[in-house]
Amino acid sequence: MKELFINVHPHKLAAVWFSSAALFGTLMTRAWYHFWYEPEIVRRLNYCIFIIGDPGAGKNIVEKFYKKIADPMIQADQCLIDAVNRYKDNRTERTTSTKAQKGEALKRPIVPIRVHPARTATGEFIRHMNAAVETIQGQPMHLHMFSFDAELDNVTKQNKGGDWKDREILELKAFHNEEDGQMYANQESVTGMFNIYWNFIYTGTPYALHRKVNQRNFGTGMSTRLAVIPLPDKGLAKRHQLVDPNANETLKTWAYRLDKIEGEIPVDPLNDETYDWQSSRMEIAEFNGDKADRTLLKRIPYYGIGISLPFILMRHWEEWQESRSLTMDDRDRRLCRLAMEIQYKCQQFYFGEMAYNYFADQNKEFVQRRRTTRYDECFRKLPEEFKTQQFMDCFQTNDSATSRALKRLRLDGVIEKIGYGIYRKKVQELP
Repeated sequence: MKELFINVHPHKLAAVWFSSAALFGTLMTRAWYHFWYEPEIVRRLNYCIFIIGDPGAGKNIVEKFYKKIADPMIQADQCLIDAVNRYKDNRTERTTSTKAQKGEALKRPIVPIRVHPARTATGEFIRHMNAAVETIQGQPMHLHMFSFDAELDNVTKQNKGGDWKDREILELKAFHNEEDGQMYANQESVTGMFNIYWNFIYTGTPYALHRKVNQRNFGTGMSTRLAVIPLPDKGLAKRHQLVDPNANETLKTWAYRLDKIEGEIPVDPLNDETYDWQSSRMEIAEFNGDKADRTLLKRIPYYGIGISLPFILMRHWEEWQESRSLTMDDRDRRLCRLAMEIQYKCQQFYFGEMAYNYFADQNKEFVQRRRTTRYDECFRKLPEEFKTQQFMDCFQTNDSATSRALKRLRLDGVIEKIGYGIYRKKVQELP
């Protein structure tokens, strides 16, 4: 972290920490862990990070770290991108050159390109994601796709056009690697079902965030999947900033180390920490009857593990290399707890009011309005104990209708017979 936080203002430490953790964690895509909730499921390190700041707040700091830390993915993609471009050039040449048309049929290259910009076709993304599979410890495993964009508005606008439709559905399903699929008629599209493995980091302004998540679409669940971290524009820039000539190399060294991590990572101490942290706050929310707070709390433990684990692994690197174990201490647990506290406060700040309004509106919309009928009024007028004739007088029914009504009310448990022609009401209002 020392290399990450050089010349970073204290108010911006959280944004740098969360974004860099998502980059390091994405490089650890060949690793997995088991969470305390549904422990039989294999969990991956999934990140949906928004860094939000005013214009000129210094959001470019995230882009600077992206280019350094994501270097293993960027370099691995370069030869694959070149192969795709050669294929496209050859296809173009086939349409203009008679000699080229007589050559062997072109075969589309299967390329597991992992880094995708905002201006990417959905079909290309799915094709690359399905191709990004490696055999890890004898089992096929999908590698995460990754996206970074310095302008969140660019991401939102691309979703409206034809370049990348339904991006928001992919974003929603990426957090838990949920299943999606498509079956289109056109020959270019991939047909079949697939799971979404995709991490992304976007920076943008508060207005861009509002266009992405607002009161109208709060119920989609995107807000609780996001880690929205502010980047406040506070403090003066330092005139004589520190320069560490080895910082860049240190970050790259760790990036290439983590890129080779594979297998299960034992996280039992973090499971204990996240369970205790969440359950104690859930009890308070339950006591308060606060559905909004319960909703915001549910996915925070995933970030507690995801944000702290890459740095914990670096801290215990020698032990991991020797025995594939992590002996965590109180400092590691405090780091996990700090990540959850930051995520919780940010969730409350950005989405607390939206969550409250969502449940308040829901209660208004779905409240059951009781409609009083004439039948209800007649039943209410009957005394606690009544005779058959009193029922006939009150309901204005004949003998046969009265007999049928009394039988039905007895079967429904509304009245009980206590004597010949005498009944007692078991409820005061008809259900």
